[in-house]
Amino acid sequence: MSAVAEISWFRAPAGDDPGTLNACYHALDLPVIRGRADDLALTVDGTDLTYARLLTETAACAGVLRAFGVGPGQPVAVGALPPEAAVVVPLAVARVGGVATYDDGSEAAVAVRTTADGVVVSADGEDLPWDVAMRAGRTDPAGCADVPGDAVLARRGTDTLTVLEAVGASGDVRAPEGAGLVEVGGVHLWSFPPLP
Repeated sequence: MSAVAEISWFRAPAGDDPGTLNACYHALDLPVIRGRADDLALTVDGTDLTYARLLTETAACAGVLRAFGVGPGQPVAVGALPPEAAVVVPLAVARVGGVATYDDGSEAAVAVRTTADGVVVSADGEDLPWDVAMRAGRTDPAGCADVPGDAVLARRGTDTLTVLEAVGASGDVRAPEGAGLVEVGGVHLWSFPPLP
């Protein structure tokens, strides 16, 4: 069976229509739905993360991004982050259909980055501390947006990662120079700097 046949499409491709799906749904929701909620999804910085924990944190972060107006195709500047946030944030961006940008982020209205005060979500000229943002996000976690299969999931310079590439439907996934790949639930995401 080909990788494309294993994709859980929200709307299957037909003709010129690339269909819709969501990389975060593939990475986290499907394993939880299939009874793997308490299985190990990833070990980051010595901490074991289950699919359920990652789904809870990712949906909360996505709720914050959605509250700041991030939706399909909109860029979110992703800066240097601690290891767990470096996984949660790109999954959350994917969940709402945004594009994780790993450049200067000047075109992005929302950014997630590390400052001297810790991780912050920046929007409208204000920095919201990570713990406050995540508490707010847990009150209204985001579901998965319908995203065209050929949509860009991540960008750095001229390098792009599409949704179909991330879910493994179009060959090998390559990370840009200086990045690593993180695999969660069969979905590949970029990590800057590469996680151990």
